[in-house]
Amino acid sequence: GEFFPVPQRVRDWLRLMNLPYSDFESGTATPVPLRAGPHRLAPTICYEDAYGSEQLALVRGSSLLVNVTNDAWFGDSTAPHQHLDISRLRSLESGRAMLRATNDGVTALIDHDGRLLATLPQFEPGVLRGAVQPREGLTPYVRTGNLPVLLLLAAAIACGAVLSRRERTARSR
Repeated sequence: GEFFPVPQRVRDWLRLMNLPYSDFESGTATPVPLRAGPHRLAPTICYEDAYGSEQLALVRGSSLLVNVTNDAWFGDSTAPHQHLDISRLRSLESGRAMLRATNDGVTALIDHDGRLLATLPQFEPGVLRGAVQPREGLTPYVRTGNLPVLLLLAAAIACGAVLSRRERTARSR
């Protein structure tokens, strides 16, 4: 794991004893895009890109998406292709191109509409070269997140409750 789930005093003791261990700390609650020249990058690591709503604050200030992932443990299965499709969806919903680097997954350049511009074959070392267009602006999803879906769900639940109550009232007469 990337986090050693023990109290702080145990971590302090491990450091004091010079015992080898690895531990990561949480990032800031409000991350900022990475700067690369004039571009602002919204980076994700591994399957973080599966959770679009978690990335919205970072995406709003970015012009490109970047995903670096280790898909090696999936081997020759459908999982690396599914992960690529997840990345394509993030590009589509954010209106941003994505630079995607994997060790044994599908390395790709994805345009702002989720289309694959270039890929490297799995399980072969290589360098992917190509161009993507950084973009500004907010898509409806980046602007509102999951709020419209949650409001529709709440409305559906409320309608269901009203209809159920009417049906019970009609049966009791």
